Amino acid sequence: MAMTPPKFKVDPTAAMKRLQQSANAAATDRFALASQVMQTQPTGLTVSPPAIDEPKHATSSTFDISRCVPGSIVSVPLHLIDLNELGPRQIYQSTEIDKIAATITEAQDDAAHGYVKDGRVKLIDGGTRVRAAKVSGVDHLDVKFEVEPESTLALYLRARSYNDQRSQPTAIDHAISLRKLIESGAVPNNRVIAEKIPDPNGRPMSESQVSMYMRISRMPDRVLQRMSETPSTAAFTILYAVSELFEKIPDRGQAEDTALSIIDDIRQKDLSKQQVIGLVRSKLEGTKHRERSSQQSLTIGSYEGVVKIFAKRGHLELSMKNLPPDQLPELQRALITRVEDFFKEQQAKSTSSALETEKEDSSQTL
Repeated sequence: MAMTPPKFKVDPTAAMKRLQQSANAAATDRFALASQVMQTQPTGLTVSPPAIDEPKHATSSTFDISRCVPGSIVSVPLHLIDLNELGPRQIYQSTEIDKIAATITEAQDDAAHGYVKDGRVKLIDGGTRVRAAKVSGVDHLDVKFEVEPESTLALYLRARSYNDQRSQPTAIDHAISLRKLIESGAVPNNRVIAEKIPDPNGRPMSESQVSMYMRISRMPDRVLQRMSETPSTAAFTILYAVSELFEKIPDRGQAEDTALSIIDDIRQKDLSKQQVIGLVRSKLEGTKHRERSSQQSLTIGSYEGVVKIFAKRGHLELSMKNLPPDQLPELQRALITRVEDFFKEQQAKSTSSALETEKEDSSQTL
């Protein structure tokens, strides 16, 4: 026999009253909790700060320079980072930057190295990574912090040790670094460089080698950049050969144009070291015999031109443009006539002067 389920008597008014009391209590608890959070966390952020050795994407609200202690790895906003201008890498190739930029948005494989100075982060190494971050739109860089190097030279050598773990500095990078070390006062002269700094292969340098690197470093940045783009023009012997142009040609603009022309020849013709040396010498010999002209502008009405004089060669050039084509034959005849008259007058003066001299000699004899 089926049992009849019990009947419950529901009081709707009492149920609604209990529900309202429960809701009010919950709301009170939430507001109390919020008030407590605002007292301890004015920003409303309840997440604990990350550990020093766990870098996270840095923003202006989360980055704290006091966390950048030696041994820590911290994600630093790019606008607070200063590059190391005296590092072993001086010329950055776009291909290397783009390669890192392609992956840095996902993860930074290796932290850069740096230290805190005057409230900012000074890098020891990591210049390529900074440039890659900017290209890719990343606004931070993971930096491992260490004690500030005791001198500018120590900073360079520390950066050099990190760079050598990845690759050797190029001859161009090495030359520019040495020049900057001298200019900054980090080293007083070539002798100290030879004593303190190894060559790109890690071997000791002689003072004569240092002098050769310094001569390379004095070439214009535009020339060094072009030569750095291919192995055939970035070799030490080729760099030194081309640098002679800037030692022997007084006009720096002419020397630069000549150097760029030689660089193009090296690339296109795959010239050997001896061929490059021969090409440089031929350019220098041609320059020695090339006389610079004195020039005078010529303006006659609406017509303009220039007169060039090469005194040593006894050479004169007259150049005018935009002359009326139908008047050119008549102008040519007038110029020839005037030139002939000029030399007839000069010849007559010369003859007259010779006769006067002969007459004076005769009277003195008598």
